[in-house]
Amino acid sequence: MQSKETPQITTLFWRNFECELCKYAYPYLFKTSDRVYKLVDIKTPTQAQNFIVMESLALEKNSSRTIHVMAFSDEYSQFTMGRGHESQVRVNDISVSRTHALIKFRKDDGVYLADNKSKFGTLILLRQPSRLLVKDENYLF
Repeated sequence: MQSKETPQITTLFWRNFECELCKYAYPYLFKTSDRVYKLVDIKTPTQAQNFIVMESLALEKNSSRTIHVMAFSDEYSQFTMGRGHESQVRVNDISVSRTHALIKFRKDDGVYLADNKSKFGTLILLRQPSRLLVKDENYLF
């Protein structure tokens, strides 16, 4: 597993955990004797009250995983996301623009995702129920 850390953003990347012989993919979570074990422990920020965890989905399922943990603060209330080197949250995919979107946090409203007029648009897949409303053509919250 590889990681890249700044005080505000932690990015974890790892290839599939699999058997060397038969290539069977190991699960990232497993339960035995009423205990749950994780092969990868994603640490959430302890100092930041507000943070978001995002996963970049690979085209080939179970080939690799990339997790981004962003901690918001008064001085870091937004992050740029894209495949370009100038983006704070890097997504290595040709369909992602160099500066694809902005992730913004506002204390009174929560987290906003603003598409930066990208060629293919921005897709959100939520793992937990959340309220999403279209504020205007570029913002979801």
